[in-house]
Parts: sequence; structure tokens; C-alpha cells
Amino acid sequence: LFGIGNSSNAFLILQTREIGASLVTTILIYAGFNLVAALISYPAGFLSDRFGRKAVLLVSFLVFLIAYLGFALTRNLPLIALLFVFYGLYQGIFRSAGKAFASDFVPEHLHASAIGWYSTTIGLLELVASIIAGQLWDHVSHEAVFIYGAVFAVVGGAGLLALVPGKAA
Repeated sequence: LFGIGNSSNAFLILQTREIGASLVTTILIYAGFNLVAALISYPAGFLSDRFGRKAVLLVSFLVFLIAYLGFALTRNLPLIALLFVFYGLYQGIFRSAGKAFASDFVPEHLHASAIGWYSTTIGLLELVASIIAGQLWDHVSHEAVFIYGAVFAVVGGAGLLALVPGKAA
């Protein structure tokens, strides 16, 4: 459910350029995002092992929600840079816990297959989300892209709460 609202990071870059950031500044901000995502991945995986995939994935949806609402509501470059840090937190948490979550539902000898299926599904949903986001960007507003994503973060979180029992996974 969440994936249908999680469009390409290109929209974040476009929004950053749209508010007037130079190309160099945009690249540096995006590099910072990638650094944060990489650095948080291991701790997020550890927390996922300790507290359960569901709880950690819910945190990732909350962080995504905050970041996307921020992208929708601000045109302030320093705040955009901070939102990229938040988005990096989301990315590192979601990538680690999401893949582990997928592998938890299959026998051990199928873990790699489950992660492959999960990655395929996430990629296809991102494609659909990006097509929708492109239409929103062109025909509604740039902010609509991020509001759409934020709504699906809530929908995804609600779905996770409703469909995955207790601390499961």
C-alpha cells in the first residue's frame, strides 16, 4: 500500500532545483541524503532485529510522512536540506527493515528469492507511483506529489497495523 505513493527521488531533486538551489548545492544535498541512508542502514537493521520489523517499518513510514509533508510545505533551502536528512533516515530504515520483513515470511532457503520478489514489487510500485507523481506535478501542483506520498505513508502504516499481527516479523 505504501509503495503506490513512494515515487522516484527525482521529484525531490526537482523540488530542490525548483526552489532555486544551484546544481552543485542540489548534488551536495543529495549526496548527504545518500550518506545518511547508508549510515543508518545497519543500526536500523539492528533495531529491526531487536524490536521487530513492524515497529521499525512504522517508524520509517512516520519519518517519510514528516519528510514529504515538509517537501510539500516549504520553499526554504536550509529546511529542504534538513528534510533530505530525514528522508535519508527513512531510506536507510525502510531498505533494511523492509527486506528483512519480506524474508521473515518464507523458509530460510527462500530468503534471497523473497528479497528479490520484494525488490521487484517495490520497483514496479515506484514506477506506478512515479507516473502518478508526474501527472500530479504537471497537472495539479508540485506540492501535490508530496501530499500524495504522505497520504500513502499513512495508508501504508494503517495497512501494516491492520494486516500484521502484534510484534510480528
